Amino acid sequence: MNPQQMKPMKNKLPTHSQRYDEALLWAAQLHRNQTRKGKKVPYISHLIAVSGLVWEDGGTEDQAIAGLLHDAIEDADQDESSIAGRYGERVGRIVSDCTDTSGPVAAGGVKEPWIVRKTRYVASLEHKPLDSLLVTAADKAHNARDMVLDARRNPGSWERFNAGLDGTAWYLLRIHQTLSHRLPGSRSNELLGEAVNEILRSQAYERIIPRGITPVVWATGYLERREQGSQPMPV
Repeated sequence: MNPQQMKPMKNKLPTHSQRYDEALLWAAQLHRNQTRKGKKVPYISHLIAVSGLVWEDGGTEDQAIAGLLHDAIEDADQDESSIAGRYGERVGRIVSDCTDTSGPVAAGGVKEPWIVRKTRYVASLEHKPLDSLLVTAADKAHNARDMVLDARRNPGSWERFNAGLDGTAWYLLRIHQTLSHRLPGSRSNELLGEAVNEILRSQAYERIIPRGITPVVWATGYLERREQGSQPMPV
């Protein structure tokens, strides 16, 4: 088509504000030197993906900004007040709700044990606000999908996670179960469920399940096995 014949674009209202642009830049600065666990992929890729899933799940700009910043407390030395000072109390609270530590690190500069953090986090989802759960669903969906895609290519990739395949399956399953009744209809939780199902049906997971036990039953019993001393201690 001749450029002179092209119809002029109608003026359209912005779909997001400059505030979102600034949050994207800040997130990129905060996580500039970080990569995805065990990979050379820049960490900002995860934050952008989570924010995108939030938008696609019907989220607001506040929630999408929280998606960009959801790891800023745990991994970038920020706190709820520093985030709220830039983007408001709601964004600060959502990011805090998405953090499974009591701060950037526990007392003494070391995170609490994996199982302590994850058990507390799963239990907390029963009473956290729905706007926070939407961001949580996006975060866990992207992480789970990434794990599954890596495992298709390299089943040994589960070893880079603290709890390995067994603990990770329990954690993601419990989050999906909780979000299914607290956040019904969430697109992100649907994606999370698809990833969990692939994990539970994988050959790698089948190899760790005793004969006669279904994958869901085995995954659900992870904590009980740990309490009985038959499970390794992730840290």
